Amino acid sequence: MVLVLRPPVSLPAVSFASADADTLGRWHAEFATNPSVLAVLPAMTHMLSVSGLPGGLALQKVGSVLLMVGEPLAPAWAWDRLVSALLMTTWSERAVPCFGPVNAAFAALLTTRGFTGVRLGSTPYIHLHNWPQSGNSGAAVRHARNRARREDIVFSHIAPGQNASRSPAEQEYWRREVLALSAEWQKGHRASRPFHWIFDLQPLAFQEVKHYFEARRGGRLIGLIAASPLPGRASWYLEDVLRSGDAPAATGTALVAYALDFFSTAGLSLVTLGGIPLSRMRDLATAEPGALEKAVYYLRPLLSRLYSFDGLELFKRRFGPAHWEDEYIALPAGLWPRVKVVVTIARLILNI
Repeated sequence: MVLVLRPPVSLPAVSFASADADTLGRWHAEFATNPSVLAVLPAMTHMLSVSGLPGGLALQKVGSVLLMVGEPLAPAWAWDRLVSALLMTTWSERAVPCFGPVNAAFAALLTTRGFTGVRLGSTPYIHLHNWPQSGNSGAAVRHARNRARREDIVFSHIAPGQNASRSPAEQEYWRREVLALSAEWQKGHRASRPFHWIFDLQPLAFQEVKHYFEARRGGRLIGLIAASPLPGRASWYLEDVLRSGDAPAATGTALVAYALDFFSTAGLSLVTLGGIPLSRMRDLATAEPGALEKAVYYLRPLLSRLYSFDGLELFKRRFGPAHWEDEYIALPAGLWPRVKVVVTIARLILNI
């Protein structure tokens, strides 16, 4: 009998550390696929990586719950191993993991690890090779463009890094303009306070990677869109369409159309206006809703008193999205872990 001694197999080293903004920004710039991620990166408290794997996970620890927003900031082939590392980490940290919003592919992977995916909304994607729309489907956008011209609204574009070439005084003036417009928009926006965690505005965060689209009337800023990159899918996300209270009604629609024109001319093929919570639109490939999804959507009429889900969906549909992608929250197994997750998310949403 021959005894063959083999050297021990070294396991990949897992790093679970306090969040580093530069590292998270670098991961996002290479791998991001989810429009929800960039705006919440400043709130992330921890990050996880595995030796030998590119990218990693951006995490927010709230009490004993460890939240991850969006898909991993890594190539799809590395997702499974990163999830394994995270589950080992949450076990050693005595933490409860939760993921959301995440796409259908990542939610399906998580179900193999014992999580339950609950659909919470959908995200529309605009295919720019079909832009602009013709016929009746594009009538609302054409009307808004014509109205904006009659109202003497001027649109302009600021490329990533362009603000840095301005004088300090010009940069400060523009920053104050944006902050004032954001404050005005949020003050008059339904649910901006109780849904603070979801609808908080971060237009000035990560300026160096964003495109900005302005609407001005008489030189005054009356509308703004900040567009953030989704390099993992060669796409861009048009963040909240900010509009002053006295801006003409056509401002928002015409400003979005101007931004879509820019990206179409630049040769881009895909743009999104972001997710719609509790959207009635579904991915055609999605299975019938389960019990948990039905329970969540049962609350939709009550929550609609705080936030206009239908109004948001109607606005985004006018730009002719070619497809919709469902967004999920992935809940851990067990009643008590789920209670912890629901309470934590409720506290974040209600800002308490």
